[in-house]
Amino acid sequence: MRSLRLLAALCLAFAVACASARTSTTLKETPLASDIQAPGLLFQLRYQPADAAEVQRLRTELLAVAPRLSRWGPFRQGVFIQIHPDHAALEEAVNRRGYPWLHAWAYQDRIQLESPRGLDETTLQELLAHELTHSLMFQLMAQSDTWNGDPPPVWFREGMASVTAGQGYRRMSANELQRWTEAHPGANLLNPSPDLYRTEREAVYAAAHLAFEVLLVLVGDQGIREILRWVSNGEEFPQAFARTTGHRLADFEHEAVRARFNAAQARFNGSGGP
Repeated sequence: MRSLRLLAALCLAFAVACASARTSTTLKETPLASDIQAPGLLFQLRYQPADAAEVQRLRTELLAVAPRLSRWGPFRQGVFIQIHPDHAALEEAVNRRGYPWLHAWAYQDRIQLESPRGLDETTLQELLAHELTHSLMFQLMAQSDTWNGDPPPVWFREGMASVTAGQGYRRMSANELQRWTEAHPGANLLNPSPDLYRTEREAVYAAAHLAFEVLLVLVGDQGIREILRWVSNGEEFPQAFARTTGHRLADFEHEAVRARFNAAQARFNGSGGP
């Protein structure tokens, strides 16, 4: 019965994603589809014949990353994955221009993915884990089948995905980030403007990863799950964050930056989360 519910949700996601596809490449050839199922998981790949050879590799890597995601909770819907043949097609599909580093874009029930041709196994696993964490996070926060609330801040979204995918070794260190911050006074890396996010990805993602690690020291995995649960119960993210951690969101952000993302040096007074 659960598989049927997941399949029904996935079919709806499939229809929405197809309706929003606007690339000329998509219209040139009849797309192919492939289902990937495991207990509590359902993915459907939609791809062009040129990427048919990638399907088995994607199947293997999707199943391989599932244990990383389970630390936060189960998927409540299937996830539709549209594979685009090149970067231009991806940017058009997600309506983002000038993002040469972008390889995918995730929603609650679907992921727009640039063809993984040329990506090695480690990079592909991390990419899939990162994007699926976004989808899972939104599913766990949703009060219904459709997410319609205000999203968490960039640092929480990207930090959760980066930590889950094990991408810390790819990020700037706290010392490197501090030097960047000194060279860019006034830049708000935890809540970046769209332009800062687009042009200073390395610094934004490093700050997000480090801030989320500080949060994990404060509340642990259970605390993260509690934040998501309170949001799914109807609270706004800042209220859920404060209820769980014992600290206002803005205060946490300020102190994380002041302590240079060193949890041992952060002064978090009062009680923490569960």
